[in-house]
Amino acid sequence: MSTSSPPGLLARLRRPGYVELVFAVVFVWGTGDLFSTLAALHFTGVWAEANPLIRALLVQDPLLVVALKGAVMLVVGLTLFRYRTAVERLPRWRLVLGGLVGAGTGIVVVNLYVALAAAQV
Repeated sequence: MSTSSPPGLLARLRRPGYVELVFAVVFVWGTGDLFSTLAALHFTGVWAEANPLIRALLVQDPLLVVALKGAVMLVVGLTLFRYRTAVERLPRWRLVLGGLVGAGTGIVVVNLYVALAAAQV
């Protein structure tokens, strides 16, 4: 019988790889931000959008926002893959990419809060 205790949760979790973090950044900042922005737009209108560029595109046509966010995320994703070796040489690169995911998640949560608050009015 072994007297050692099983490894803790943190010991069992593996660190996310570069590709996983890049996809998370692209997903949160692209898809998550887009859908949460459109949800907030549906309940509040264009006036609630804080970004003047996005607000101007929403006034013209919401599909322009879809195209812009898609293009930006494509460029970001391809750039991060192109310069993978340079990024991985940075100290704490996982923290940087994880921070981008966290910041994007925060923005998505704020957008969803705005949509839910406006929907209850």
